[in-house]
Amino acid sequence: MSKCLNVESADLAGLPLSTLGAMTTIGSYYYLQPLGDVLALTMGLEYTPLVTVGNMVLIVLLNPVYAAIVRQLPTASVLPFMFRAVSAILLAFAITFHLFAGYKPLSFGFAIYVGTISLFTTTTFYGRLASLHTKAEAKRVYGVIAAGGQSGQLLASFSASVLFSVMGNSIVLCSAVLYECASWLMYFRGHVGAAQVIVTASSASKHVAKGEPATATKADGEEATTNTCSSCFGSAFGGFWLLVSTPFLRAITVHTLLITFLVSGVWYERAAAVSAAFTSDEDRYTFFSALNAIVGTLTLVIQALCFSHVLQRGGFHGTLTAEPIAMAAGLCAVLVHPGLLSIALLDGLRKVVHYSLVKPTKEGLYAALPKDTVFIAKPLLDTLVYRTGSLIGAGYFTAVMGFSLTPKARQCTLLVVTFAWLLNSWWLGVLAERQQREQEVGHPGQLL
Repeated sequence: MSKCLNVESADLAGLPLSTLGAMTTIGSYYYLQPLGDVLALTMGLEYTPLVTVGNMVLIVLLNPVYAAIVRQLPTASVLPFMFRAVSAILLAFAITFHLFAGYKPLSFGFAIYVGTISLFTTTTFYGRLASLHTKAEAKRVYGVIAAGGQSGQLLASFSASVLFSVMGNSIVLCSAVLYECASWLMYFRGHVGAAQVIVTASSASKHVAKGEPATATKADGEEATTNTCSSCFGSAFGGFWLLVSTPFLRAITVHTLLITFLVSGVWYERAAAVSAAFTSDEDRYTFFSALNAIVGTLTLVIQALCFSHVLQRGGFHGTLTAEPIAMAAGLCAVLVHPGLLSIALLDGLRKVVHYSLVKPTKEGLYAALPKDTVFIAKPLLDTLVYRTGSLIGAGYFTAVMGFSLTPKARQCTLLVVTFAWLLNSWWLGVLAERQQREQEVGHPGQLL
């Protein structure tokens, strides 16, 4: 098993718990996401852009609250507190759905809640993983864990329609139960990590006695770095300053803005191509479903079997550049052979590379970093900065359509931005490799 997955035997003790934690965390969202989309339409299609506005408002309000709570809690308590708060609100929605069936503002509020809270639950889960692993460990196991999340998405997607036909809007209770399961799974995973570190620490002490450098390790509640937020960035709004405080965090902030801008640009190009190719909603739904099925299957296989091999050979900098290279290749194909097939290739190839290689790699960048980086700066990146990039992309497409730019001109613009993203990805990977070397010589968590 360890040879097939390219992990070490020591990784296998906690890996099933982490993988199941990812499966339940991601699966719970995919019971909520279709319901949120359906309820968003109850106010009318013309009002759906307000969901994005509501998401941004709620993200701005929640980030300082989240940061303040994180400062007061031990690392191991952040995830269960967050997930149980989310579950309590889902329970409240289930009750109000029963009492006020068909109430449109309630449906609209739920759509905003789902679109916002999904970002916080995912970043909290990966933040907990980052507190349990070094970068070297993340290179080996994050692909398998991501495959668990992908499996949760597929299982929830296949069963959601059946459960919804039986439970209706009360399907939110399934998500609440899964979030509780994820809390317990990560609780037990933390204890596995603590047990492993006792053995590793004993081994490290022998190395030190011999005058050899000790390798940095992680434990539940006793990370190699400080477990309390620094006073400089400890306020509820300190995350904004933290994002520009080091070259690494500046690079990852730019990376997040560039990737979300480009994803938005590709989404609008795909939407334009699909609208021109198909006239009926049924044909469009069939196309999207087929594309998602292909992407999901390929992603799952690559995550489970190839991720650790690719990351081991290419390093952080090589793996992070895979998506910009795939994006550039897809855009070149679209420029040479315009049409729906080329757009589908561009969108599908980018998604497979992103979800199977780049996303778990990017999550691995946070491994063994300080608590304020993992639980304050990272959520800010994954929520507010993420949505800001999407809004910039939407504004860009609206502007170029207003100026009547041709599809080729739009795609050339995206290609130029992709090359900037390629350079940024390479530099971000170089900084991450330097951090790993610092951890391995006994200076963990140092930001460059």
